[in-house]
Amino acid sequence: MEPGEYRRRGKEMVDYICQYLSNVRERRVTPDVQPGYMRAQLPDSAPGEPDSWDNIFGDIEKIIMPGVVHWQSPHMHAYFPALTSWPSLLGDMLADAINCLGFTWASSPACTELEMNVMDWLAKMLGLPDTFLHHHPDSQGGGVLQSTVSESTLIALLAARKNKILEMKASEPDTDESTLNSRLVAYASDQAHSSVEKAGLIALVKMKFLPVDENFALRGETLKKAIEEDRNQGLVPVFVCATLGTTGVCAFDSLSELGPICAAEGLWLHIDAAYAGTAFLCPEFRLFLNGIEYADSFTFNPSKWMMVHFDCTAFWVKDKYKLQQTFSVNPVYLRHANSGDAIDFMHWQIPLSRRFRSLKLWFVIRSFGVKKLQAHVRHGTEMAKYFESLVRSDPLFEIPAKRHLGLVVFRLKGPNWLTEKVLKELSKSGSLFLIPATIRDKFIIRFTVTSQFTTREDILRDWHIIQQTAAQIITQHYILHSSNSANGAKIPNIISNPSPIADHGTSPSHTEVGEHKAPFRKIIVQPKKVAVSPTTCMVSQHLEAQVDPLDDCFPEDVPDVTKHKLSSFLFSYLSVQDKKKTARSLSCNSVPIFGHPKAAASEKNGSHPSDKILSKLPEEVMMLKKSAFRKLIKFYSVPSFPECSIQCGIQLPCCPLQAIV
Repeated sequence: MEPGEYRRRGKEMVDYICQYLSNVRERRVTPDVQPGYMRAQLPDSAPGEPDSWDNIFGDIEKIIMPGVVHWQSPHMHAYFPALTSWPSLLGDMLADAINCLGFTWASSPACTELEMNVMDWLAKMLGLPDTFLHHHPDSQGGGVLQSTVSESTLIALLAARKNKILEMKASEPDTDESTLNSRLVAYASDQAHSSVEKAGLIALVKMKFLPVDENFALRGETLKKAIEEDRNQGLVPVFVCATLGTTGVCAFDSLSELGPICAAEGLWLHIDAAYAGTAFLCPEFRLFLNGIEYADSFTFNPSKWMMVHFDCTAFWVKDKYKLQQTFSVNPVYLRHANSGDAIDFMHWQIPLSRRFRSLKLWFVIRSFGVKKLQAHVRHGTEMAKYFESLVRSDPLFEIPAKRHLGLVVFRLKGPNWLTEKVLKELSKSGSLFLIPATIRDKFIIRFTVTSQFTTREDILRDWHIIQQTAAQIITQHYILHSSNSANGAKIPNIISNPSPIADHGTSPSHTEVGEHKAPFRKIIVQPKKVAVSPTTCMVSQHLEAQVDPLDDCFPEDVPDVTKHKLSSFLFSYLSVQDKKKTARSLSCNSVPIFGHPKAAASEKNGSHPSDKILSKLPEEVMMLKKSAFRKLIKFYSVPSFPECSIQCGIQLPCCPLQAIV
């Protein structure tokens, strides 16, 4: 490819990227492919002769995009954000063209010096202590860009280990370093990221994961007790990883309690703020930084929420010399005239070579400015608040942990298998992407607002999909559980058709909750006698009605209920030979249909269309007392019989004893 063609093809690629990112919300979020899908589409060997760019470019949509998870989609709610932006893309375009390997200052002075200055900017933007700055008279620390937070945590642990072994060597000079290392122990909360465990495995340092409090935070008293127990066993505490914004529920360890203990006990305090670090651009979120002055190192990912694309991880240390004593390897071919006077970042990291990452970070900070970056964080947080309000308005769901920033965790009330089935069905659809977590033996779904382009309409669309999927799971299972239920439990009120998603802005089925619209559940006229799929209905949530939790309706010990059949008297009336049946939920609010005034009037005229249906029922059923009928139908709660007769007429798809579709 010659420069002229590169210019032309480059413009085509920029146009393609613009079109892709501008319309990414229209694409299926997760691919519908199986492992190995690409093998049949590629030749066995590389081409011997050059291929045309037109063929290469055409294969992007043909081969690559069918297997892509679209992380920039507003409907991507899995993991944490992995955002990009136009200035970030331009920054890496230039960095890739320059393609310097900035291992020393001499290998590319601009690469090193821009990184030092941008890292100082960023530390001040977050409100970090002056001890983390390169250019400050009272500081011997500074910041560096790493590839990932996982790598940053490993680097911090290795530096802490090296520093502690040197201290131990002073009092035990004849002891082998491997023996000293075997006595070291490090700590993190049981909510810490898996990369903390991996760092311990690589560094050969025992890693203990400590229990958290009711807010999923690691507290000082817990750490103090663990340190005391380990010292009594001859171990040497060396390192604490405090998490600000845990992966599971975005919880925050108590720095103000952990910090003084680490300082008093001589432990390295490392802070993992991979996701939440970007939020500290906003002063209102910096209360979680109370105690940051005790930190020996701090790391977060601008490549998550700050719209600087991967890879770009900010890592600061209070004492750069502890890093250098850990990673310094200085062969003659890497020395230069300014060695010792200038910063050589090869001594701050595991690899030797490094990319010009600071360019894209510099472009983003300058293009947006601090105020627009703050607005971006606040927008994501507001979208999460909106989703939270929708979940809280639905009595079938619960939020088992406090929302922080842009992450909401939720689940269906009841046993874990309900929520698992909902997530499985959502994953099959590909229309949005969610992942699970577990907290205190509860299976939860994580919903993260990721995209900077997410709107209230996007959130509401995704919430409708979640509700519809949940309704599908419930309608498949709760009727069939009734024959096995002996405690008279009830499920929340009724099944009704949802408002069309396209009309969500003005839907009459919503009412204001605060400043957000939240579903208002009410009885809706049942459709004429047509097949009603579970995917087209949702469980109604009439908020004024009494709502019982689902926990009693779906006992944990019940196996897959699709294998069960109704064995009660009721089953014979729900079965019609040679017809497909769907049993609907029942009501015991008002048993005698003929007790309703309008129904009675119809009886006198002999014209009520339900007469044919009622005539099929045994007198014993129609004369059942309310209490007896409640025992018969157990936990169901949907429109009362009079309502059914008025709404449905002869079709009566919701009639409890003629529930045939």
